[in-house]
Amino acid sequence: MSNVAVLESPAGRFTRPMSAAVCLRELHLRGARRLVRVAFRANRSTIWSLTQNMTVFNLHEAYRVAPPDIVDALAVIAHGRGRRTAAVRQASAVVRAWPGLVHALDQVRTPAPGPTRDDAGRGSGAASTHCCATPQQRAYLQMLYLYVNRTRFGGLLPDGAPVRLSRRMRSSLGHMLPGYDRQRGRFVAEIALNADLMLAGNGAVRFDTLIHEMAHVADYLFDGVVGHGTTWRAWARFAGCRVETRYDRPFVRRRRAEEPTTRVPPLPPGLLATADQPRPTTR
Repeated sequence: MSNVAVLESPAGRFTRPMSAAVCLRELHLRGARRLVRVAFRANRSTIWSLTQNMTVFNLHEAYRVAPPDIVDALAVIAHGRGRRTAAVRQASAVVRAWPGLVHALDQVRTPAPGPTRDDAGRGSGAASTHCCATPQQRAYLQMLYLYVNRTRFGGLLPDGAPVRLSRRMRSSLGHMLPGYDRQRGRFVAEIALNADLMLAGNGAVRFDTLIHEMAHVADYLFDGVVGHGTTWRAWARFAGCRVETRYDRPFVRRRRAEEPTTRVPPLPPGLLATADQPRPTTR
């Protein structure tokens, strides 16, 4: 029986993590027919290697959930038998820069963090670093995430995805960091939002940005894709989100980067806080 489960998403059919046999088949379809075996390994630094007369492709286990463009690049490496041609060098750079791999390597190289202090100088008690949100802001963001998950994504996304604020973002409004490990498979390491989104006047931008990043969550968890490609656009349309990647609406910013942002915006009218949910206060 196949180890790959085929499901349905708004973007079409998608697969869960590849077995070694499925990965070998995909590489053969892309022209790397000399390979006789693929082996996934939990390495701390080695990304890929070709052994046994270039017929065995040893890959970091993060590539079990590699999107099609990364599998394309792996096939170029295998077909080129690791020679340092321009095509192989370019493909190697692509697979090394894939965010899913970067995060997987960070996980095995970095000790599990303990309680940290956020960059606003308050004790956060959370494992995430560089979060400048107050406890009230964190409660607001989690409630807003749950609201969007239920009203725009039909409750398909995990409720526990961490959402944080960052004062370090300059040009971007948010990002989604993908993760992968052997026990959990694909998971969301974090959704980070620009702290300026909490300012008065940024309500529409804040809502759109969160939906945008949650579409990335869906695209990665269900389709194994990171980026603004066809599957992400399908999820964005499913959630009623703009598919443009450049935001052209007015956006209020702080005058100084170090200026704290403690405002907690009002919750959407349709979100009714229950007795067992934290009730953020406005300022």
